[in-house]
Amino acid sequence: MAVCLCPELLSDEHLPLDVRLRALRLLEACDGESVGSYTASSGLPHVRQTIAEFIMKRDEGVPAYAKNIFISSGAQRALMVIVKLLSGGEGRLQTGVLIPHPCPHGLLPLLDEAGVMAVPYRLIEEENWAVDLSELERALTTSRGRCEPRAIYISNPGNPTGRPAHFTARKPNSARYQP
Repeated sequence: MAVCLCPELLSDEHLPLDVRLRALRLLEACDGESVGSYTASSGLPHVRQTIAEFIMKRDEGVPAYAKNIFISSGAQRALMVIVKLLSGGEGRLQTGVLIPHPCPHGLLPLLDEAGVMAVPYRLIEEENWAVDLSELERALTTSRGRCEPRAIYISNPGNPTGRPAHFTARKPNSARYQP
């Protein structure tokens, strides 16, 4: 990043060649060859393509597409953009989002700011924060008539407590599976 911010370092032979070449490719992808130039809201196409290639390699060939990657300055900002895109309507037509209970502390104020109704569903702490599909169905069914559910918020199940946990989900027939 230092080379991109100070392009004079491109000629500094103390820096490894691969670092200088990567910085050069990134600068060439920027308008005016400057990282300070305007970029698309979703991020530089070159960076999104690099991320897609990394994901595809990591996931052993499962396709990943740059057009489906959105880069932001943080999770809260990206979440606000997505929630605002989903939001709309008033009363019974107000957008609803299913959220786990407990949920991350910043989620409720963010939904409130976007004018979106929170539709809580309970996680089962005793079962490593498992999701019970019948609980999701209950939350969805009871929310209808109060709002129009359009999304479900899924986060690291260890997030409510700050400790790591394994995610498991229970089907209504109690069959277990690991997504």
